[in-house]
Amino acid sequence: MKRGAFLSLLLLAAPVAVQAQTPAATVQPVDPALLAKAQPIASIILPDGTMEKMMGPMMQKMMGPMMDGMTKMPIREFLKVGGIDPERADSLGEGTIEEMMAIIDPNFRKRMDVIVNSMMPAMGRFMGRYEPDMREGMAEAFAYRYTAAELDQIGAFLKTPTGAKFGAGFMELATDPHYIGRLQKVMPEMMQAMPEIMKSSAEELAKLPKPRTYDDLTKAERDRLTALLGTDAKKAN
Repeated sequence: MKRGAFLSLLLLAAPVAVQAQTPAATVQPVDPALLAKAQPIASIILPDGTMEKMMGPMMQKMMGPMMDGMTKMPIREFLKVGGIDPERADSLGEGTIEEMMAIIDPNFRKRMDVIVNSMMPAMGRFMGRYEPDMREGMAEAFAYRYTAAELDQIGAFLKTPTGAKFGAGFMELATDPHYIGRLQKVMPEMMQAMPEIMKSSAEELAKLPKPRTYDDLTKAERDRLTALLGTDAKKAN
C-alpha cells in the first residue's frame, strides 16, 4: 500500500482505536417478561436504518473536521503514541502531518475524502445487516438493568411526542456536531497525553516474561504455528 493511502487509513482508524475493545463479559440470562417489555423500547431507540444513517452522511460530516484537527498535530506526537522513545521524538521538528503530506502527496486530502466518502457508507450498509441483533442485545440489556415498573415508565415516556423524538434520535447524538466539536478539542491533548497514560501500565508489563521468538519454540510448537498461519512460521517471526 502506498505511504499516503496507508497514512489515510491510519488517521481514519485513530478515532475508532481510542475506543478500547474489552473481552465479552459473561452474559446473564434475562427474564422473558422483562425482555418483552424492553423490546419495543429498543425498537424505538434503534429503528431500522439507524446504522446506515449514522455511518453514512452523519459520519462523513464528522470525519472531515476531525481529520483536519488530527493532521494539524506535530508528527512527533503521533510517533510518541506509536511507541517511539519520547526523547527521540522530541528531537524532531514541529512539522505536522498536513505539512509533510503536502510534500509527499499533494492529493492527500482528496485521497482521504475518497476513503471517507466510500468507506463510511459501505460500513453503514454492513452494520445495518446486524441491526436486528443489536436491537435484541439492547433489549436484553434494558431487561437486565431495569425493573418491570421502570420499563413501563420508560415505555410510557417514549410514547409521548417528546419521548418519541428523544428515543428516535438518541443514537444519533453520538454524531451531533455539538458533541463531536467537544471531542475534537480533546483529541490533540489526548494524543499528547498517551505516552504518559501508557506509562501507568509499563511497570506491570515489565514484570511479565517477554514474548517468545521462533527460536524459543519447540518443534511441535513450530509445526503447530506453521499450521495455524498456513505458511512457514519462521518467515512470520
